[in-house]
Amino acid sequence: MTEGKFKFNPETLEFENKKQSKIKRTLISALSIFIGSIFIFITIYIIFSYYYNAKYINNSQSEYKVLEKQYKILLERKKKNDKYLNELIEKDKKIYQAVFKSSPDNTMFNDINPYSKFLNSKTTDIVKENNERLVLINQVTEKQKAVYKQIIDLLQKTDTSSLENIPAIQPIFNKKLKYPVYGFGERIDQVYKTLIFHPGIDYAIPEGTNVFATADGIVEKSGHKRGLGKRIIINHGNGYKTTYAHLSEIYFKKGKRVKRGNIIGKTGMSGKSLIPHLHYEIHYNGKEINPVNYFFLDLEPNKFLQIRLQSAKSGLSLD
Repeated sequence: MTEGKFKFNPETLEFENKKQSKIKRTLISALSIFIGSIFIFITIYIIFSYYYNAKYINNSQSEYKVLEKQYKILLERKKKNDKYLNELIEKDKKIYQAVFKSSPDNTMFNDINPYSKFLNSKTTDIVKENNERLVLINQVTEKQKAVYKQIIDLLQKTDTSSLENIPAIQPIFNKKLKYPVYGFGERIDQVYKTLIFHPGIDYAIPEGTNVFATADGIVEKSGHKRGLGKRIIINHGNGYKTTYAHLSEIYFKKGKRVKRGNIIGKTGMSGKSLIPHLHYEIHYNGKEINPVNYFFLDLEPNKFLQIRLQSAKSGLSLD
């Protein structure tokens, strides 16, 4: 006979009701509650996971979808900027071939993976930094396209046999860009602290440094000029004129012929100047133009880009 709810008592020779101990009943109740809790947790987790995936991951307004959409936009912009950059490289080659009969060194553009530094970054940081970088590249390429067009148009109108009369080097020895350059355009005047148009560039350079003629020509003016101090103006005979100001010494008088590379004076701080520096201007047909764009015989492409960015960032003039 199997035992059920009753148990045989040999002393009384009767079947008695079998009762569970209090501890056993407590353990059974606790186990039931534990198993029930696990079941409820699993049920809630499954429902929440399904709801989260449906509402957030698949929602077009979720952060994931927004980042994915921004990434696609950035990739399209990168393709356009790559196209502009390739066009500039080709134009650069044409200019060098036309002027110097050789191909330029464009190895600075051969970075296989310029985004390797972002591999361990957060997705949001990648999107933000790439967006800022693409905006800057787009601005630079647009400006550079205009500059190249200006140079190409000029070369088409210019007799290449007279290239020695076109300013093409820096007025001081600065191939390694040792000396800071303060740029062309709207700048803050160091003396009056007001916003002015700065018609040239300034080199912060020690007094007594040699100053070179940047192209062949004839000295048009030589001597002291209020504001500019001791200065030389060279007429290059093809619409170009160059000005070298705040000199301490002048070696050529009016009417003298100079060759590119001749030492025409030494730097100083004559005129309206708080520190020793050289002020250098280029005029073409009476209009001031940015001298930085005329250093193509003096600088490699990577150095040329560096000095352009340096001069553009500086918000002061030294005059």
